[in-house]
Amino acid sequence: MGCGPALPAPAPRDAAPPAQPAPVAPSQLATAASPDQRIGSRPWVDVSGTAIVGFGVLRLVPDPGKKARFDLRYEEKPGDYGAGAGDEFQLFVLPGDAFAKKTSAYADEFLTFTRTHGSLSGTNYVLRTSVSVAAETTVLVGYGPWTAPDSGRPAGDKPVFRIDVIPHGGAFEWVESEAGELITNNWTNRPDVERGGSYAKESMWVEVRPLILYDGRMVRAADEPVAADPALDFGTGADPRDALDRKEQCDDATCFANRADRRIVMTRELAEKFRRVPIRWR
Repeated sequence: MGCGPALPAPAPRDAAPPAQPAPVAPSQLATAASPDQRIGSRPWVDVSGTAIVGFGVLRLVPDPGKKARFDLRYEEKPGDYGAGAGDEFQLFVLPGDAFAKKTSAYADEFLTFTRTHGSLSGTNYVLRTSVSVAAETTVLVGYGPWTAPDSGRPAGDKPVFRIDVIPHGGAFEWVESEAGELITNNWTNRPDVERGGSYAKESMWVEVRPLILYDGRMVRAADEPVAADPALDFGTGADPRDALDRKEQCDDATCFANRADRRIVMTRELAEKFRRVPIRWR
């Protein structure tokens, strides 16, 4: 089976996103008199769009030489989840290296995205989407409420949500299905508001930032090497077949090292943040 890079390099961006404006209180937005701060009845920044979602790390492996589709099914029991979640939920997939060069990701980087629109009937809420890959890769799967902060999980072991992955032409493995939490801001569609671009299939802009990593050992700064570096010598023998054989051995060893290093690649700034213990016992 072929082995691609553990975390492919992100697509280059034309320019870094502009600095965000200073926070504005909701009351100020609601009473803004300046016409250039509103589109119709919507404020410039949709303050109701801040959400905290869980995320997991998923490894996808297509069959050798083929493209594979992976269907994702997210189900939640909102009555058991927390107050304020309402009936808005989202499910999206980002490249595994989405935070390797910057501290935020944006909607135009989504490999796939779906969310609920308005009220849903029934006890459980279900979202479905799919992502296709042509080489072995790592992705980040975000899931959770669309418009309200997570207020914590209920006590006990009653399942609150589940995510099923159905492969078509490949295999998958959860590195960690509950790696941490992300915070998302969904901005209005004001034409001059640029946050990295909108999701192509829906007119909306979303900024995603890592908020909590449940295990600080899961993070690796982008400028750090993988956990195991084979450092094999290609060989200098006269027979070119010998050098080729050693190179293939090195490629195999590098592949295994990349796969064995299951940490999330983030900027140095984020890596240092998540390695610090957030609560210190006295």
